[in-house]
Amino acid sequence: MGRYYRLSKKITEEMAEKILEEIRGIEDVEKSEFVEDNTKILVKTDKEKYPDVMTRIVNIFSRVGKGCELSFAGFDYPA
Repeated sequence: MGRYYRLSKKITEEMAEKILEEIRGIEDVEKSEFVEDNTKILVKTDKEKYPDVMTRIVNIFSRVGKGCELSFAGFDYPA
């Protein structure tokens, strides 16, 4: 199962690419992709790993996205 997170502000395409590059470097992330015109991100990892993974991702967004924050927006249920 994945989780969607809403971005607190608009980011550039270059920021989005850099953020995804850094997220994909996190060992426990199964999948990450921007959706809805880069206003949300989908992150998939094991349920018990979300706290550690999201702590790192929040820091990446803050740094690369120049203060961009994330808020939980919902679950992605398998079809």
